[in-house]
Amino acid sequence: MYIKVEGSPSLYRDMTTGAIINTSEEEIKRARETKKLHLQNKKEQQEVYSEVASLKNEITQLKQMVKELLENK
Repeated sequence: MYIKVEGSPSLYRDMTTGAIINTSEEEIKRARETKKLHLQNKKEQQEVYSEVASLKNEITQLKQMVKELLENK
């Protein structure tokens, strides 16, 4: 059983679970788009962190190679 939430034309409360249900298609669409963008940004951020870690590792290797070259001169 659903009861309309006072002050909102598209929100209803499920009396069994207490959950608030949004029936506005436009708001649901916006929420899905926002979630999709958030997940995409999070993925891109992880890729950047991974690339930075890889670059740090390469720099460390290069420094070690330069050090070995200078020691063997």
